[in-house]
Amino acid sequence: MTKKKHIELDGKDAIIQNLVRKLSDIEIKLREIEKKYHDLLKFLPVGVYHTTPDGKLIEVNKSLANLLGFKNETDLKALDVSDLYVEKKDRDRHLKKINKSTTNYREFKLKRKDGQIIWGRDYPRAVLGLDGRVQYYAGILVDVTAQKKAEAQYKDALKKVEMISQERQKMINSLKTLNTMDELSGLYNRRGFIASVQEQLQLTKGKNIRLYFAFIDIDNLKKINDLWGHKKGDEAIISHAKILKESMRKSDIKGRLGGDEFAVLVQKAPKSGVNTLISRLHKNLKEFNSKKMFCFELSVSIGIAEYDSKNPCSMDELMIQADKLMYRDKKRRGIE
Repeated sequence: MTKKKHIELDGKDAIIQNLVRKLSDIEIKLREIEKKYHDLLKFLPVGVYHTTPDGKLIEVNKSLANLLGFKNETDLKALDVSDLYVEKKDRDRHLKKINKSTTNYREFKLKRKDGQIIWGRDYPRAVLGLDGRVQYYAGILVDVTAQKKAEAQYKDALKKVEMISQERQKMINSLKTLNTMDELSGLYNRRGFIASVQEQLQLTKGKNIRLYFAFIDIDNLKKINDLWGHKKGDEAIISHAKILKESMRKSDIKGRLGGDEFAVLVQKAPKSGVNTLISRLHKNLKEFNSKKMFCFELSVSIGIAEYDSKNPCSMDELMIQADKLMYRDKKRRGIE
């Protein structure tokens, strides 16, 4: 062999030996990196895993085994991932999203080895091969059961607070009703009636609207109380209130101002319409009396005042005017 060939072989051997040494160094470094990775994996306080698309666990750490109730990593790796899900469809839905976006975190229920149900929050990543397909999924699993329970307790507490708030509002509404309604007649009391009428008068401002205020007084109520007792007097008030409601329209504001005094604000009706309502009231009273429910007859005296929104007057003026007309009607009919 020539000297030249020996030199060439020695040169190639040197290159090969150098490559071997470099590969050996790389292998040592890789082992060191792998050891550091496994040490890190071993002591991480969260569950770490690598799993194939078909559900085989390639790698898991001790924390994940403990989280899922297994004594060691080997026992856990023998399990199919799908068996850990309470809802089998959760994993399929989860993987579809990961495959589209590579990363995606999600929460779902998992079954521990002892059958206990926990909530897990999964932070996975799809690792792709050179062909662009998913080789495996690498992820971290965290137990969020306590957080989920706290959230559920918070929602329950919110529901209870909402229920209490609704009950409180009902009580407030009931108190408002008690403050504005007359218990005996079931109509507005004086406060409720005046407030409702004043509200309507405010709404007529600047408009060409006429309203009619009817002041109605039960005839001889004092006499009824004196001769037949206050119980019969109360029955007379209740009967009159019922007849008044039947005679008037729902849109008309009706109230008992106190004692034998009632009032109605008639809206959206001409004077002829008001007269029709009053005639209906008298007719209904006559029909009631024909049934001989009491040993006395019910009758009323009525005064009607007109409210013109173009020339408005106060609520007090309207009531005084209607009251005078009511007493005029009472006097005309010979009622004390």
